[in-house]
Amino acid sequence: GFLVGPSTINRREDGQLGGLVVEKCKFLQESSCKGMCLNICKLPAQSFFTEGLGLPLSVNPNFETQECQWSFGQTPLPPSEDPLWPNGCVTGCPTRSIVKEMGRAGDQAEYSGCE
Repeated sequence: GFLVGPSTINRREDGQLGGLVVEKCKFLQESSCKGMCLNICKLPAQSFFTEGLGLPLSVNPNFETQECQWSFGQTPLPPSEDPLWPNGCVTGCPTRSIVKEMGRAGDQAEYSGCE
């Protein structure tokens, strides 16, 4: 379970074979940051499998339980169209204050996820 934690094979969200549930995502537990989850895990993993390996992958974290459903063979939605993607930060997100400070310092880097 390097990086993501213990996982169990299950069915995809549409009921088909090809699912994997990460029981407690280590990355999400350690970062407590929705933006980091989106930008450093969810989108890169989906891109790698879909574009690099030719196997669509939809990654759907649950920020309350810290579980994450990986659905292989299922085309992911863009975050702007994903109804499961919450607005705002996860409670206790330490990154929000860092991003605010970056903005005050004049750094124009865009960081999707901290709103």
